Amino acid sequence: MFFHSLRFRLTAWYTLTIVVVLALSGCVWYQQLSSSLLRQTDQRLIKLTDESPVLAQGFSGQDRCRVFCEFVRRHRQGHFYRLVDAAGQSLCDACSSIGNAPSVNLQVLKTAAQQRMVLETARDKAGPYPMRLLTLAVTLDTDEVIFLQVGTGMGMVQEPLQELRTLLLIFSPMALLAVAILGWFLAGRALAPVENLTRAMRRINVDSLSHRLPVRSSGDELSLLAGTFNAMLGRLEESFRKIKQFSGDASHELRTPLTILKGETEVALRWAKTPEEFRKILGSSMEEIDRMNRIIEDLLLLAKSEAGQKPLTIKEMSLSDLLQELYMQGRTLAQPKSIELVLNPNVTEEIRILGDEMRLRQVFLNLIANAVNYTPENGRVDISLSVSEEEAIVKVADTGIGIPAEHLPYIFDRFYRVDKARNREDGGTGLGLAIVDSFVKAHGGRVEVASTPDVGSAFTVYLPIRGPKNSSDNSTAS
Repeated sequence: MFFHSLRFRLTAWYTLTIVVVLALSGCVWYQQLSSSLLRQTDQRLIKLTDESPVLAQGFSGQDRCRVFCEFVRRHRQGHFYRLVDAAGQSLCDACSSIGNAPSVNLQVLKTAAQQRMVLETARDKAGPYPMRLLTLAVTLDTDEVIFLQVGTGMGMVQEPLQELRTLLLIFSPMALLAVAILGWFLAGRALAPVENLTRAMRRINVDSLSHRLPVRSSGDELSLLAGTFNAMLGRLEESFRKIKQFSGDASHELRTPLTILKGETEVALRWAKTPEEFRKILGSSMEEIDRMNRIIEDLLLLAKSEAGQKPLTIKEMSLSDLLQELYMQGRTLAQPKSIELVLNPNVTEEIRILGDEMRLRQVFLNLIANAVNYTPENGRVDISLSVSEEEAIVKVADTGIGIPAEHLPYIFDRFYRVDKARNREDGGTGLGLAIVDSFVKAHGGRVEVASTPDVGSAFTVYLPIRGPKNSSDNSTAS
């Protein structure tokens, strides 16, 4: 775990980066210093060529060796002096520094005769360092060519380079060790907030989802990460709350008909004697079975819809014709309670939209059925259709019992009921509005509700005329 930790890897990357930087910079420094020292050495030797015309006159006379000796005394920067002819034979040995002398290279003499001057590094000499050797061609008055060789040891070049290598070899490991220690410390400081977040998250479980991580005011990536985790915890908390509520409501809704079934079955087994009594009990049992079947079907429908397993079949449809059909069905529902059902198409032409006709039929039929169920006898239900910009607006308003304001934020939750006693009479499953909300959102729309107790309720559905934004992904050809 130590070698796989982020702190160790950051430190390793720091150290590796410094190793690469030191290696590259050391090579550059070494090369630059070597070139600079060698160039300075060559420049000192090249300055001797300024006297080449004087040397040509002096070397042409009988006192050649005297002129050569005077030249040697004037220029002390050279450690080696030699005057040779074209055959490589030494001239004026009295003033030549023939000790530790490199051998004469005839090829170099030929090149110097052509190019006037040649610089080379002669390595075939005794001593710890090679010699930098300048060979200068001097043309005498008799057109004879002799060669002046001046050399200096490479110690002035090699010694600083050796010292630089020593410094790099000694101090580079020390620098790397210091960088590794500093990198380890800095990585620990940088990752301390991450460790704090990790410890805080370990303390959060299902029972403490209300806790939140500390968010620093620095506005950096870690504070953004903490804020993202807090938002995720909020979503998880809300999801767990809904799951708990759903589980409790679902178990309650299914337990009630099961209890009735069990009670009626026990009554039939103990007290029923005639076929009529059995038929009556079985009829009541069938009602409870149908109720459980509707609850289970609605739950499966919602679960599949939210999981994307029942994609919408998007195609062009007539919203006007759909509302007209549902209006006729609604009149049948409203007739037993003498409820007046009115359709108000506030448009001058047929409204066509992109949508799933079957799902929208369920949406509006649920709203109309709810309006009829919760409206007293001789009440009124209005269905209106209008268009605003890119949206079709369908409104279902009733003169029913209304919904208190404190219940409005929760009426689209599964099994949520304003008055639980009511639903045993109307046979509702408590899932109708949840299905309405789910299908409308799947179409890219929204549902709004306004209600006043004892006055009535109005549900308004807004649907985009061009269908949901992802209609191309979950639609079929029309």
